[in-house]
Amino acid sequence: MSPAEALSDERIRELAHEILSRREYARFRPLDTDPFRYLLDWLRAAFDWLSTLYSVSPGLWYALFGSLVLVTLALLAHVVWSIRVALRAPALAPPRQEGAERPDFEREAERLAAEGRLLEAAHAMHLACVERLLRKRAVELRRHDPNRTLRRRVAAASLAPEQKRDFARLLDQLEERWFRDPTPQPRDRALFEDWRSLYARLAVPAAA
Repeated sequence: MSPAEALSDERIRELAHEILSRREYARFRPLDTDPFRYLLDWLRAAFDWLSTLYSVSPGLWYALFGSLVLVTLALLAHVVWSIRVALRAPALAPPRQEGAERPDFEREAERLAAEGRLLEAAHAMHLACVERLLRKRAVELRRHDPNRTLRRRVAAASLAPEQKRDFARLLDQLEERWFRDPTPQPRDRALFEDWRSLYARLAVPAAA
């Protein structure tokens, strides 16, 4: 009788369990009842592999490490950019408070333009246009409605077609300047003048 034939079923099961418990077979074990421990074991194995990789192939290790650093920096830069954009987002309209005096956006725009702050003046004149539309009840907005809601409401408002087109066009230009590059540029004056022209035209009732 050969040695293999002399092994009992119980001994065979013990040997199989012993072999499969070795480190080289650990990654092929099914997920146990403790996912947290399984995750820790996986992380430990990953770090062990990275340590081995550094010894076997330093060039590949540095390439992986550099890629991870670049991805991390890119994510951080995106988060910082998103926060800055959110903080610079122009308000659609001032909050409506009972008994409170409404801000004079037109006067504020003229003051900013006189100081040479033309992009801010264009933004203020944009708010003046929104305020005029609200007063005329041409549109309805809540304080935190996004610009896409404003676009949709203006497109459905009882306004002259050219007023709707000009509002959408100027809003696109203002958003591009305000969010992407708010540094002063020569075209800011034209943007301010166009908003001021639209503000004057919005005072005229739409033709029946």
